[in-house]
Amino acid sequence: MKYLILLLMAALLFSAPIDKTIDELLYKEKKALEVPSYDPFKRAKPLLKKKSRKSITKPTILEVSAIMNNKAFFDGRWYQKGDKTAGGKVVKITENALYLKQGRKTKILRLKNKKSVFSIREKGAE
Repeated sequence: MKYLILLLMAALLFSAPIDKTIDELLYKEKKALEVPSYDPFKRAKPLLKKKSRKSITKPTILEVSAIMNNKAFFDGRWYQKGDKTAGGKVVKITENALYLKQGRKTKILRLKNKKSVFSIREKGAE
């Protein structure tokens, strides 16, 4: 029974008239096959962009912690005259202050804590 139904279906397919030739079916000049452009890396492109280091700005509270031997300690590092920092370029270092230049402006950062780290005492004198 299955073979009979299969045979009838095959006969119907082969007996159906085809109004176009094979060349007309294969080569349609009027309608071109449109293939959508697909970029598999589209979602990954933002992840692959390099971030410039200049755009990264960290909020800093510029406070000089220590000044010693013409070097100043602030923002977690020791700086000397001519070094570039997040706040500008170090122009001058004195005993009590640090001068930073940003464009045409000059900032003066004073030494905040004047606590003595150590003291020298002579024996017997107080």
